[in-house]
Amino acid sequence: MLSIRRVLWPTDFSQGADRAFPHAAALASWHDAELHVLHVTEDQGTEASDVDVPISESTLSGLLSADGDPPPHVDLGALPLVQEQREHDSASEAIVGYTEEHEIDLIVAGTHGRRGLQRMLIGSVAEEVLRTAPCPVLTVRGEHNNTPAWAVRNILVPVDFSDASLEALRHAKELALTYGAQITLLHAVEEVVYPSAYGVEPANLPGPQVIDRVEESLAELARTEIGYEHVVVQANVGYAPSTILDYAETNEVDLVVIATHGRTGLERMLLGSVAERVVRRAPAPVFTVKSFGKSLLPDADAS
Repeated sequence: MLSIRRVLWPTDFSQGADRAFPHAAALASWHDAELHVLHVTEDQGTEASDVDVPISESTLSGLLSADGDPPPHVDLGALPLVQEQREHDSASEAIVGYTEEHEIDLIVAGTHGRRGLQRMLIGSVAEEVLRTAPCPVLTVRGEHNNTPAWAVRNILVPVDFSDASLEALRHAKELALTYGAQITLLHAVEEVVYPSAYGVEPANLPGPQVIDRVEESLAELARTEIGYEHVVVQANVGYAPSTILDYAETNEVDLVVIATHGRTGLERMLLGSVAERVVRRAPAPVFTVKSFGKSLLPDADAS
């Protein structure tokens, strides 16, 4: 299992935050971790919430059962809860500051809060946290009827063979063992198109031989890094973000595990990366592993 001792659930009492709570509670319970609840008030003329912190156990129980039966393994009465409310000009800075102060291992957040727009994450608190948080972040979209937090059965891991994506794969392995889920390794084979000004004829589309070689490499990666039978490998031709999102939507993916950047990313930057586009639009929750941040792998904790 992943080494998770403290889980943070930041809430603005929005639908997105509410839908993230069962995921935070389930993971905290599975890992015998503390569950931290943080509400940040910003003096921006927004309407005050009618929910106070600390949030009552009955209210939290209602969030657990909002999508049906509550998770059978979560006992809120036994779960160590730490609740705090802070005032700050920037909610994202307050969340990241709290994460650093309390050595949080995982942030579980809704992608659309009071400042969010339909199918857009740009400018939201969630994206700002994704950019700068020192630990992995699990984002949950508020407008989708997601699979219950404790019933993840199909985990999708986009792989570009970079070190960052291999780190995400190792986290996905531990998550799959926790949920009892299957893992799908997906690689997007992108077409090469040159501008006409180059004077170069368009390259041929990647053929079956290329797809076969990539899937062989994915299979070897599955054997060496995962080593158990519940793995599917897939290589599709197309633009990476679109390929990932299309696969997630058509194959009943319950969770996407992705690195913040692969070959094209910049240190401590998410904007413009494949991960950003996936987080914005994925129909399932997205577990984002930070290449520059904390690892939750058991061997990393032991070392």
